[in-house]
Amino acid sequence: MSTILLQLSDLHLFAEPERVLRGVPTRDSLIEVLEAVRQTGIDFDRVVVTGDFTHDERRETYQSVNGLLEEWLDRCHVLPGNHDDRGLLSEVFTDQAGGTDRGICFSESVGGWRLIGIDTHVPGEVPGRIEPAMLAWLERELAQHAAEPTVVFQHHPPISVGSAWLDAIGLRDAEPYRKLIAASPQVRVISCGHVHQECVGTLGGAVVLTVPSTGVQFTPLTAKARVDSIPPGFRIFVLERPCDTESVVSAVWSTRVVRLSKVTFPAADE
Repeated sequence: MSTILLQLSDLHLFAEPERVLRGVPTRDSLIEVLEAVRQTGIDFDRVVVTGDFTHDERRETYQSVNGLLEEWLDRCHVLPGNHDDRGLLSEVFTDQAGGTDRGICFSESVGGWRLIGIDTHVPGEVPGRIEPAMLAWLERELAQHAAEPTVVFQHHPPISVGSAWLDAIGLRDAEPYRKLIAASPQVRVISCGHVHQECVGTLGGAVVLTVPSTGVQFTPLTAKARVDSIPPGFRIFVLERPCDTESVVSAVWSTRVVRLSKVTFPAADE
């Protein structure tokens, strides 16, 4: 039996429902995206939100997002992005924001796969970093569950996405993390937010993916930030249950990005 995952990212909501980001009313856009999620007819086994819940880091904004995601909260994991307040995210999403003083993280076995989420948030900064304690926790998790094919979720991508301005605000001091992933063949996928676009790369034996925002989209492969005219969306994963005789590197998975059929809220460069 397959395990089906939904990934949402980069919501960027404001406390005031009418406020816009680069011309896009992000709350209305998220509502449209969530309706498209419902229309898939899929009963997702897990939902992972990879950061930037808010653009204003206010408690009432997190509470609004919590309400909009209510029907999935019983199967939801959340991770912070650079536009988040880790403390408020943990307080409002009490049951979904696991972890300790290392940050918000999770590790769960579902359908023969290991799902891991790590915290790349640095308070007050746009680029990310995996702090030594978080990296040590990840190393232990990977060592303890080496026989399970693994998907890692995080906000900041660990590799270049080919846009100079995004790479400048990516994951800092990432070499120890990259070495750990390269030494962990069970990591099949690393799926990230932050860049508001689709990107595919590799790190060790893992495929590195990024996802659309539920609001504003950015044009890939640009030196400076430019909004894209394509619709918002989300990512779906299908993880096939591994056979007893199957190695972690041959476990079968697939993924696709689903976008809305049209652009309801055109974005504008600032």
